[in-house]
Amino acid sequence: MEYRTLGKTGLRVSEIGFGTGGISELMVTDDHAGQLRVVREAVRAGVTYFDTAAGYGAGKSESNLGRALKTAGGEAVVATKIRLGPDDLKNPRGAAVASVERSLGRLGRDSVDVIQIHNYIAPRREWPVGIATLDVEDVLGPNGVIEGFRELRDRGKVNFFGFTGIGDPASLISLAECGEFHTAQAYFNLLNPSAGHSVPDGFAAVDYRLLIDRAAAAGLGVLVIRVLALGALTADPGLLGFLENTPPLLSVGSEFDRDARRAGKLAWLVDEDITLAQAPIRFALMKEGVSSVLVGFSNADQLEESVTCSKVDGLEPEIMERLRAIWEKDFS
Repeated sequence: MEYRTLGKTGLRVSEIGFGTGGISELMVTDDHAGQLRVVREAVRAGVTYFDTAAGYGAGKSESNLGRALKTAGGEAVVATKIRLGPDDLKNPRGAAVASVERSLGRLGRDSVDVIQIHNYIAPRREWPVGIATLDVEDVLGPNGVIEGFRELRDRGKVNFFGFTGIGDPASLISLAECGEFHTAQAYFNLLNPSAGHSVPDGFAAVDYRLLIDRAAAAGLGVLVIRVLALGALTADPGLLGFLENTPPLLSVGSEFDRDARRAGKLAWLVDEDITLAQAPIRFALMKEGVSSVLVGFSNADQLEESVTCSKVDGLEPEIMERLRAIWEKDFS
């Protein structure tokens, strides 16, 4: 496993990170033996960055991860997230503090390395999807989330602050460049590369306007999310049943059925040396400024397939040229 510095935090983290969201299911079930087995294998493989959230399985992910890490041992960098609801917006600072304290109880830890905002960010709290959206003022203004994060840091409960880069691109860039944050999660994959590569005007998915470059230039550690596009970029995109039972949309224009059709135009990426799941991970690791690529694992086989992407070359220049031509035409 190779390690990279997480921006200005100075933390060294594995370039493959362990995501524990509900989509991969493992960490939100009651299969504690299976969870321990995969977490233990991850630690043995050199994975050090573990990402969870209060919203994953209504707290189950945090509880299960905390239990598994305690048994598996190793030196883990642990990150979790807050997601504020509509009622919390009356007092974002207090809600942020209370959420983290509950998360620490579930994790069985006195502190976490990184605390992140899990809400969409957009002006006037208006965004087409999502349970609750925060305006930049909810984050940076008086009694805002960042004040709660500072209080938690002063009390030794958290070390560094981050946000999930989903929502209005201009608002996300303003958070990245405001000087308060240390990490940003970037939605970045072969179907929507706009956080790290230019896309044409009118691109069907959200244009994140090179958020990775902007965040990295500001000293933030960048954590790639949805690298496999909910499984659309795997050998069997229908395995999780999303074509019939679609999970909530995370990024506008990246609906699973649309992404599955787009992914069908990338089958040529697969050869004897790379699988369809490995291609997007290697693609993300190529991007300058990326600290870690987060992958959700359902089993040890998926873990092994992902960690083998560390310490290997990125995609060949001719492959990147072909991809750019596809992006320029918006997969048409």
